[in-house]
This record gives sequence, structure tokens and C-alpha cells, in this order.
Amino acid sequence: MLFSQISNSHHHLERFNKSPFWVKSLEELLNDCWNENPNLQDLATVLQLNPITISKHFPKYFGCTLGEYMRRIKINRALPLIQSNKNSLTEISLECGFPDQSHFIRTFKNQTGFLPKQFQKL
Repeated sequence: MLFSQISNSHHHLERFNKSPFWVKSLEELLNDCWNENPNLQDLATVLQLNPITISKHFPKYFGCTLGEYMRRIKINRALPLIQSNKNSLTEISLECGFPDQSHFIRTFKNQTGFLPKQFQKL
């Protein structure tokens, strides 16, 4: 499942070739401010778009909702931290922008199919 998540991200990159001007800017913005939890209105203001435009078209170009995309970014940031085995799961979850360890573990399992400790042993 982890590999399908990575291949999904490559699939949505292909969509950028046929996307409106703001889609690539939005992706860059989300990856730059991943730990700030931007809301739709903030993103729309920066991109000079109507929030409804982003909300309506986001799944078409990113293959998921804005919230799901932000969780994917955070989990991807957590992967090398888990593999390094230097920090506790609590530290990793907070560093990656999750409110608590249990939310992090649930999201990690949902996205990768593994618990963080299982992933660490791979």
C-alpha cells in the first residue's frame, strides 16, 4: 500500500500537464507550508482564487481531499524519522504535525497498511 501511495503521487503529476496554472503553485505551497495546516481560505487568498474553485477541483488534480493530501505529506515526512529509530513515536507525531500519537498511528496505518513499529522493522 505504501508503494501504491507513491505511485499515486506520480500519477497525479501527470495530471499537472493538463491542469490550470494554479495547481502546480498549490502543490508547491502545500509542500512548503505542510506544518502550518493551511485552510482553504488562506490558500485561496495566496493563489488569488475563490476557495470553492480549489475545493471543487482539488480531488480531480490530487486524487484526494485537501485534508487527505496534507496527511500524506505529514506521513511521508515521518517515514525517514521512523526508520532512523532515533525519536519516540510521540516526538515524531508532534514533529510531523499530528496533535497526538494515537492520531498519528491511526493515520500511518490507514495510509501505509503498517503500524509505525512494524514499518520500522522492514
